Amino acid sequence: MKRFISIAILSLIMNMQFIEYAQAIPGGAFRNFFKLFKGSGDDIIKKADDLIKNGTGQGNKIIRSEDDLLKNLEIERGYKAAGPKQESLVLEKVGVDSHLTEFRNLKESSRTSYIKKLRKKKTKLDPKDLLEDDLLEISDNDTSSNNSTFIKYIIANWVGKIYRTSEYYNKPNYEDKMLLVCSNIDQVFYFSLLMEKEPKRAFLVDHKKLKNKGSVLPIQELVIIEDNDDVKIMSTMPANNNKWPSHYFTIYKDQNFYYDQSNSGYVTPEAIKNKVLNNPMGKNNCSKATNNGLL
Repeated sequence: MKRFISIAILSLIMNMQFIEYAQAIPGGAFRNFFKLFKGSGDDIIKKADDLIKNGTGQGNKIIRSEDDLLKNLEIERGYKAAGPKQESLVLEKVGVDSHLTEFRNLKESSRTSYIKKLRKKKTKLDPKDLLEDDLLEISDNDTSSNNSTFIKYIIANWVGKIYRTSEYYNKPNYEDKMLLVCSNIDQVFYFSLLMEKEPKRAFLVDHKKLKNKGSVLPIQELVIIEDNDDVKIMSTMPANNNKWPSHYFTIYKDQNFYYDQSNSGYVTPEAIKNKVLNNPMGKNNCSKATNNGLL
């Protein structure tokens, strides 16, 4: 009776493994399976007992191998997965009319007119920012040693490579004036990108808290410290005599987005660059704005 039960259990385990993991079983596993039944009945029982009691045998190796494979696939999936765009929540907090106004102002205004409109709001833009072709005036006129150190990281002639190479950011086509709506679990940022001519410019034009009230960032021009086919990193300028920026914004080509804040100004651009190489899975998202909401 014991022999019959052991054989029955072995058969059940093998059937389950072959059904669930057939595609992952290597040729050697099939050969070992047939060799198993070439032995005596006692050998079969012994191998079945080993498999049941000790968790040993080819079947267990297959399970571990499959678990590893699924784990790797999940990790790979995580590297490519942005969070939901939270469209309804974003539009509720920002307001449909405000969203539409931001979009139309960018799309329908000249560069000079658009920046003038930004300056009428609560903003950190200086009058000299109206000079549309003067690149990075905000940093060139600051001769402090701290800012001089950070300026070395600024990419003046940035291209916006992810907007050209990303499948998503080219839907339905590439736009040289783009409004991005990027959100994490508790706040949303509106970024306007002026790429229709040189020098290209990037602005933070709105910032809202989604779940609680608190201070928000004013409208301001951002600088670019990383610009490649996979990721773009923008930041504010260092403030309060800090050596490094207090706010970093990272956009991935797969729509993933991360916001890093350090009011102390101790976080270096290199630290942010090293961090973003991981592209961790999260609940963050960066979407293109449209007339109707988010793409």
